[in-house]
Amino acid sequence: MGYSRPMQPDSQRAITLYVDGYFVNQWDATCMVALEEKQLAYSTSRALLREGGMALGLVERTGIARVPALQHGDFWLTESLAIVEYLEETFPPPSYPRLLPDDPRARARTRQAMMFARTSGGDLRNERPWWTCVYPAGPLPPLSRNAERDVRELSDFVVHLSETGELAAWSVAHVDLALSLFRAVRAGEVLPPAARELVDRTLARGSVRRYLEHARPPNPPPRGLAAG
Repeated sequence: MGYSRPMQPDSQRAITLYVDGYFVNQWDATCMVALEEKQLAYSTSRALLREGGMALGLVERTGIARVPALQHGDFWLTESLAIVEYLEETFPPPSYPRLLPDDPRARARTRQAMMFARTSGGDLRNERPWWTCVYPAGPLPPLSRNAERDVRELSDFVVHLSETGELAAWSVAHVDLALSLFRAVRAGEVLPPAARELVDRTLARGSVRRYLEHARPPNPPPRGLAAG
């Protein structure tokens, strides 16, 4: 079934997503996947970064100098979860494909999963920044006990969602969870079958593959600029 696209003012305004120039920020990926899933015309702009990963020039437009940042006409927005919500409400189903469940409780649980992916797993993120998922990382030390605990906690959560049927219908939360677990896969961790299945199924999705296979500079970002 196709999607009817009524000509509305929102659909006439150009969309630009400002991203980390190496395309190694997991939260950039979430927003790019959301735009791809909505089948929206958009462009990307590589934000100029300085030490610490802060985007120069964005603070005066958004109040928060970081990526991802969305420009939709004269409207600017940062924070990936806010961007996803904005896209879902501005380009709503059924005219555009759905990113979030329609049922309020299911949508709340989806938000919960997305927030969990953003606010947990700090040791795993620090020890396996997302650039290690797409660039050769060379020899790295084994994960610490704290990072391994992060992997178990995230895997257990995904297994729980699988057992309760909450992963049966696709939502953008699948991307957040799978790309978080992908760090562990690249670190050589063995995941429970349900968690590994989520990673494999999500990474095979066309919208996600377009981010994974995006052209990147030949070398990974300097450690001070590593995003995601």
